[in-house]
This record gives sequence, C-alpha cells and structure tokens, in this order.
Amino acid sequence: MTDQHHGNVALQWTNTFFQVLYKYGVEHIVVSPGSRSTTLTLAAASNPQLQKHVILDERSAAFTALGIGKASNTPAVLVCTSGTALANYYPAVIEARQSGVPIILATADRPPHLRATGANQAIDQLKIFGDYPVFFHEVGEPRSGTKDLQRMRLLAQQSVSVSREKRGPVHLNFPFRKPLEPTDEVLDQIQEENKELLSSNVRNKNTSTAFSLSTSLQKTLSSARKPLIIIGPLAPNDDIESISKLADELEAPILSESSIDSPNTIHGFAGFLRNADRRNHLEPDVILRFGFQPTSKNLTLALDEWDTKHHFHFTSTDDWQDATFSGAERIRWMGQKIQLENSPTKTDSTWVESWKQIENEFDNYSQKMISQYSELTDGNVYYQLTPKIPTNHFIAVSNSFPARDINLFGRQSSTIPLFLNRGASGIDGVTSTAMGIAKGLQKSGVLFTGDLAFLHDTNALLNHKNMTQSLVIVVINNGGGSIFRMLPIHKNKQHFESYFETPQDVDINTLVSAYDIPHYLVKSFPELQNLDLSSVINKHKGLSIIECQTDADASMELRSKLWSF
Repeated sequence: MTDQHHGNVALQWTNTFFQVLYKYGVEHIVVSPGSRSTTLTLAAASNPQLQKHVILDERSAAFTALGIGKASNTPAVLVCTSGTALANYYPAVIEARQSGVPIILATADRPPHLRATGANQAIDQLKIFGDYPVFFHEVGEPRSGTKDLQRMRLLAQQSVSVSREKRGPVHLNFPFRKPLEPTDEVLDQIQEENKELLSSNVRNKNTSTAFSLSTSLQKTLSSARKPLIIIGPLAPNDDIESISKLADELEAPILSESSIDSPNTIHGFAGFLRNADRRNHLEPDVILRFGFQPTSKNLTLALDEWDTKHHFHFTSTDDWQDATFSGAERIRWMGQKIQLENSPTKTDSTWVESWKQIENEFDNYSQKMISQYSELTDGNVYYQLTPKIPTNHFIAVSNSFPARDINLFGRQSSTIPLFLNRGASGIDGVTSTAMGIAKGLQKSGVLFTGDLAFLHDTNALLNHKNMTQSLVIVVINNGGGSIFRMLPIHKNKQHFESYFETPQDVDINTLVSAYDIPHYLVKSFPELQNLDLSSVINKHKGLSIIECQTDADASMELRSKLWSF
C-alpha cells in the first residue's frame, strides 16, 4: 500500500497485528467504545474470524477479558481509548499478574507531540501499570514500511507467547494521530482481504511440555510415610490430572482450593484444621504444594505450625509464593504435565484413611449442625444448591465469605471446574469475570456472590444480552460485609456497622428489572429447599438472579460451630 493517508496506513498496520494474533490462537477481542482507538476497533471489526465483545465500562471489560483468559489460557485482547479509560483496567491487570492469567491490553494514546502539553484526554500512559505487566511495549506511530510491518507481526506473536509463557498481562501502547478513520475504499479492501484469509489461515496452537521429578525428590518421596499434597489457587491450564495421579501413586491425601477429581481429595479441611489437636495429629513428613499461596486461614495456620522437614513448592509462575516462610524448596513447574513413569511407590494407605476418617466425622458433624437451623443461613445456600449444579457447568465464587463458604459447606461434584479471583482477592469485577469465563469456556455456570460484591459490579449487567450461555448469579444478601464479624472490630458497636459492615438497602429485584433480567427471591429455608435450580438454568439464556436473603447472625453462629469441631 503506497497511499500515505494516515488513517489508511494505520488500518493496514493494526490489521496486520490482529491477523497475526488470530494465527497464534487469539479469538476474543473486548472493545470499549472511544475515539482515539478508532483504528484498533475497525481493524478488529474487519476480522470475521475474531469474536468481538463491545463492553461500555472499561473495568467490566477488563474483568471479562480476565475471565476469558482464566477459562481458555489464551489471552483476550482489550481495546480502549486514551486517558482514564485504561486506568480502569488496573484492578484486572493486578489480578491477572497475581493469578497467572494471560491478557493483552492494546491501549490507544495521543501521539508524542501532544503529550505533556495540556492536550485534552492526554495522560502519561507509558508503563502506567508499573511492574504488573510481564511485558510492555510503546508501539510507536503507524508506518507502512516493510520493516515496520515485520515488527508488527513479531509484536503480535511476541505478545501472545510472552503472556502465555510468563503467565500474565501484556501492555501495548498505540499512539495515533488524526485522521483516525481510513477511506471507505481501503476499509472495504481490508475486509475482503480478511475474508480470504478466513478459509486459508493455519493456526498455531499452544503446546505444553512434560515435567519430570528430580532423582533427589523421588528418593525423598520413596522414604515418605506421611506425604501431603496441597493445591492452592492455580493458573489457567495447570495440569491437575497428573497431580491426581501422583497422589494416587503416593497414597497422599489432597487438600485443594481448586477443583480436582481424585479419591484422595479431603473435604472439610477448612473447618477441622482450625482445631490445634487435629493439626498436630495430621502433621505430614513431606509436603508437595502446587500453585499459588493457599488462602484458607486454617490451612495457613497448619503450614505455619507444621515443622515438616521436606516441603516442596511447585510454582505456577516465577513469582515467589511463601507467605508462611516455610523455607520450601521452589520447583519451577509452570503447570506442566508431570511425568510419572519413574514415580515413587505407594506409601502406607492408613495415612489417607486417617484423613478420611476425620473428613467423615466432620461431615456428619456439619450435617447435624446445619439441620439445627430453621433460619436461612449462608451455609445452607451452598449446602442445598451446589449438589444440584449440572456437571457440565462451571462454578464461580466471589471473594470474602463466599470463597471460604464454598469449601466449608459446598457439596458440588469434584469434576465441576471452580473459578475464583484469588490473586489479589478483591471483590471488584466478580460478575464480569464470571461472564468472561462463560464466554471462554462456552459453558453455562453458576456464580455465588455476596450482596456487596454484586453491587460493586452492576455495570456488568449492561452486557447480559450478549451472553449466549446461561449464568445463574446466586446473590447471598446477608446485609453487608459480614466477613468483618470475624475481626475484633466487630466488638466496637459504635463504629462497626457504619464503617465496616456497611449494610445496603438496595432493592435488587428493582435493580435487575431495569436490565430486564429474571429475578427469584428466596427468603426462607423451605423456599430454598423448593427452589428448582435446573429449571432456572434451563429457562433463561444469559443472566438470571437468585437472591437469597439470609440471616447474618445465624450464619456466623453456624460457621463458628463448624470451626469449633
């Protein structure tokens, strides 16, 4: 192309970028409307092979892209205009880095000659996210030279590869000068070119390599009599199946904060490990820890107290994860499949049986305690609804109490994937993330969230008509941030409710009806028992809301009883 019309040069340049992104596996582009990003938006829109999601609010857009990356282990691309638009990406960028999720940010910017001049909507966008991106590049202004287009092709390949290999966000800053719009003739030409590529494009898929246990580690495991496997939150595509096989080989119990289908999985540890005598009785002689730092307080207590000689941490990223200062030996695993051809032989099966015995005792105790309450408690919501979720669905859970209660009360199938934003454990973007997971998996799901987390992300509801899967949002409305009742500040009657628990009086039914989203209200335990979850799932495409108005005092009392087992 020899035409030096700036809008035409910019479109050719950015179109090359999106063509190569698709070649290397990218499928989803999340666009927030804006002017300076016109060229990026038109280039994405001109590629029929890419799935486009137009999301008005940039924070919601970023968490949707995060959810897509969580589900697919392939980065979605975010496109926004200049100024404060990209600043709204920051919480999701932090979460992506801390949880190892690939994502690419293509942010439009004012050209260099307009920076630091007081020009409208011009801010300093260079490395605006600090060290959180695993890769940053100031792309420069569009050029039509051969070397410039070659660099653009390399940049697209580089961005996908680095976001996957280093497991985190990539930030590309694109400055554009006016005119931003191409001519109609060139836009038509680009669209025709992309249609021809659609049938001939050969895609490069991500491949994974195998991971072998070192000889010294195998020797240590061979002599172990009480090996324990701990799985914290995992990065996308971490190979959990081989962890299950390793546990079977070792006869090792598994304490997992991620979904794993294994007979060695121990449920209820979020409750019974709070007891110091139980922790002492269950102290292992070898710990194999996978993924990120566990978030369960009781598991953290155990790791802090156990004087285990051999502790190995299989890392999902290159970031350090040892908040209990265990002195664990770091093993750069990066989620790879574990080779088990020369794995150690089984240890004493009574070790697993001792964990299973306590698991059964705790389960019986839990059932007894739960059945004593006629009030609708938070725990009963999980206890009653999780067994009803179809196995071909996913579960997403908000932070705060839901992240803890799903382990304490949940009875879902171990084959159902479980998603949480535990990198930074914020309550922002929870609904948007779940919507992104549904898009990335092309699966329906159920999200359990608190009332404050739900209200924190109401802009996500703007996008419900673009959902092709069913997402049931179970809002546990217990009147504010009841998790603060765990803290000593709860005793301060003067300031606790106003400054910490912050109860809200929003009518959720009225709120969601403004978006034409179905709403079901559950106010009592009998109503919860009679709720037909399958009917709600099957009846509605897109979002539907089940609001459970629970008793915060009874809920806290029930948790305390389970913790005192």
